[in-house]
Amino acid sequence: MDMDYQTTTTSKVLEVLDALVKGFSQKFSILWLSGSSHGGYVSLNYLKFYKPEKVSRVFLFAPSYSTLWLTLREVGEDRCKSWLEGREELSFTECETGLEITIHKDFAVDILQRGYEIIRDGEVDFPSELSYELYVFHGTQDNMVPVHHSRLFASKVKVKEFLELEDDHRLSKTFKWLVEKYM
Repeated sequence: MDMDYQTTTTSKVLEVLDALVKGFSQKFSILWLSGSSHGGYVSLNYLKFYKPEKVSRVFLFAPSYSTLWLTLREVGEDRCKSWLEGREELSFTECETGLEITIHKDFAVDILQRGYEIIRDGEVDFPSELSYELYVFHGTQDNMVPVHHSRLFASKVKVKEFLELEDDHRLSKTFKWLVEKYM
């Protein structure tokens, strides 16, 4: 599902994901998760905080590990002060796509209070080993989420496979190949 930044928070998305996983768990004995960009961030936080039993594999495509840091880098700290305190929404035009984005006023506060940032100040805040097979794919030409974040994550956390691909943030050239190879 796409993230509707204007109306929700990471916690609310995690609650929806948990309901979906629990529902699918009644029908299927093994589940796979996948997430791209902030969806990867949500998937990682779901593993970290919910520890789902029937999930076996997780596919992460150019995952965001530091949503707040990336937002501050994109928009600038000065423009984010009221938003970081939960006093107002944050609106801006995303540089790469030109999309107008508005982020809920509680979005940043939720992340800060719950400790959702996976990478903070160059440190990975995630268990080094979990029972899930983690697959991380990241484009070397990604202008939104730095590929070095995935390198750092893969150096600290047990991943089944980490691939750097000559591609952009959306993995537009290689996504079809990845799906055919791994799914």
